[in-house]
Amino acid sequence: MKTVVFGSKQAGLLLSTLGALVGYFSILIDAALKSRKVFFQPNFRVFQRQIFFTGVQSLPFLAAASLVAGFVALSQLFLVLNRDMAKTLEVFQVLLVQEGAVLIVVFFLLARSGSAMASELASCSQRGEVVALYRLGIDPGEYLVVPRIASMMCCVAALTVYCQVVLVFGGFALMSFFYQWDYLFSLEKFSRQLVFGDAVLTVCKTLFFGATVGAVCSWQGLKAVSGPQGIPVATSRAIIHGFALILLEDALFATLMDR
Repeated sequence: MKTVVFGSKQAGLLLSTLGALVGYFSILIDAALKSRKVFFQPNFRVFQRQIFFTGVQSLPFLAAASLVAGFVALSQLFLVLNRDMAKTLEVFQVLLVQEGAVLIVVFFLLARSGSAMASELASCSQRGEVVALYRLGIDPGEYLVVPRIASMMCCVAALTVYCQVVLVFGGFALMSFFYQWDYLFSLEKFSRQLVFGDAVLTVCKTLFFGATVGAVCSWQGLKAVSGPQGIPVATSRAIIHGFALILLEDALFATLMDR
């Protein structure tokens, strides 16, 4: 009897996960087809508000986090690699500038802006605002979803570049203050290691991750069940599913890079 119950629970969880994946994919396709509507009013005002909340208000925290992360990573690598600056810069570029910066930004935005997005849309769904938009002749996908996914993609891409700049310039500045580290020489050495193809791949990753966060949080928010537990459940599911999908996608990108 226990085996049967356990099997049914596992099957239900699998079906629920597959249904969520289909939902995320469908909402992404719908947003892509309606992407040009983001520049129409009132959708563009929603897009601007999301840019300010997700992007501009995140700048101070990301600057502090990037500065600390850059210095800590550089100092530890520098000591572990026997103060070899060339090897330190090589590992730092791959480990933190290419990978770490993207994950720092996308996980922070998922936890901060993604959770707010899911809870806001869940609240709209529970209050019947989505149905009201349909009755007014307004497509909820164009007004609620498209601006949020577009803003999340733009913010993840822009903030990743911002985070990378702070990691490099801020981290090198702190290293020159606390260690025997040549600031100008390290910048020149680091610039020579940059590859255009890696930059293009990083931009693609940020856009893809941003679309994933926006789609997951929008879907979970709009599909929130009624009742007092609807909003917190939708928010927690959005964060958990977004976290898992980002790690999976990052692993896929790493596999493609190896090939």
